[in-house]
Amino acid sequence: MASIALYYPWMHFQDTDWLKLALLSWERIVRLRPRTVDDRDSEVVRAIRGESDLLHEVTPGRHDLETVADAFFELLGYEDMAWELNTLRLRTADPALGVAEDLFPPPSQRITEPEHHPALLWIYCGGTGTKMSSTLRHQLLDAGLAVQVDGRDPWVGLHPRLGAVYLTALADTVARHNALSPVTDDPRMHHAVGALDRLADLLDLSVTPALRDTRAAYVHLSLRAVIRPERIAAVPVSRLVAFRQRYAPELAAFHAHIDSLATELAQIAAVENPEMARAHLQVLYERSTKPQLDALRRALRAFGVESTVGTLGLKVDLGAVSGTALGALAVSGGRPALGAGAVALTVVPYIAGRLKARRQQRTDSPVAYLLAAEQMSKRTRLGFPI
Repeated sequence: MASIALYYPWMHFQDTDWLKLALLSWERIVRLRPRTVDDRDSEVVRAIRGESDLLHEVTPGRHDLETVADAFFELLGYEDMAWELNTLRLRTADPALGVAEDLFPPPSQRITEPEHHPALLWIYCGGTGTKMSSTLRHQLLDAGLAVQVDGRDPWVGLHPRLGAVYLTALADTVARHNALSPVTDDPRMHHAVGALDRLADLLDLSVTPALRDTRAAYVHLSLRAVIRPERIAAVPVSRLVAFRQRYAPELAAFHAHIDSLATELAQIAAVENPEMARAHLQVLYERSTKPQLDALRRALRAFGVESTVGTLGLKVDLGAVSGTALGALAVSGGRPALGAGAVALTVVPYIAGRLKARRQQRTDSPVAYLLAAEQMSKRTRLGFPI
């Protein structure tokens, strides 16, 4: 799995909780959003942009646009696709287009798009940061597969199914050319991996979730297993950014653990049914990762990880304290008591040893990152610092 993700198909994130988890699992996320498009990011997204280096914005290169255009030109030339493409032609007399409401693009995708044909999926085709080559745009317009308010308007409207396939293929192309992993927070969309090679098949399918990058899916599943949705929603962005910086080595170790599951993850990637693929991921987590996490919890509990300093199991050797050591020994109510100096001499090294052993236990475990994430979310819920 590439360490940098490509967000698709929209310009604006739809699920802030998903993005918060992404902050804990990806080094970078790039999205195809031209600078000239209105900024309608949520406050959470803006906070992440301002406080971390997670989010970056790019525009498709000329080679990207030409690659996708060539694939669509070939698709338009298939005689066997004539009937299917005819069902995707835009007819103003049929505003519903025969498309289910739940397949319409979300509101954030229609920020500055034309108000005409609100059922369409609008793709930005401006001069700077365009998502479609001018040649393909003109051919789609001539074929009745796209509409434009006027020649100066930077947006082109497509049937939602055709537009979703186009954006998916574009994401696949950009990802291939830049060694990125396509990711989405919209479960209605096809996964982009391999989309360019199966455009004709995609046009015959409903827009459904798919699970191709199982490695990325496994990271998210593991984090969701220890951080409940209501917890991640309550965690401030600043705390997530601090956690991300502090536990970078542990995250790298966790990714190495996932690499050890490569064979099984590859088998899951071949599963065609998305729900079954998720079920297989859950079983893999329960069998391979959760037992290590539970073992780490037990080991750290033995080192007082769940105790405060006051109940850490202070061990004071009264016999080692001389009668003159800092005037340590006194009698109070007929019982011996230790002065502060003697406590410092005997207790502090013991606590330091416990803490060192605990840190070593964390370092040796490949799933320590998950435990740290779980404790971070619990402490946030209780109002404690990280």
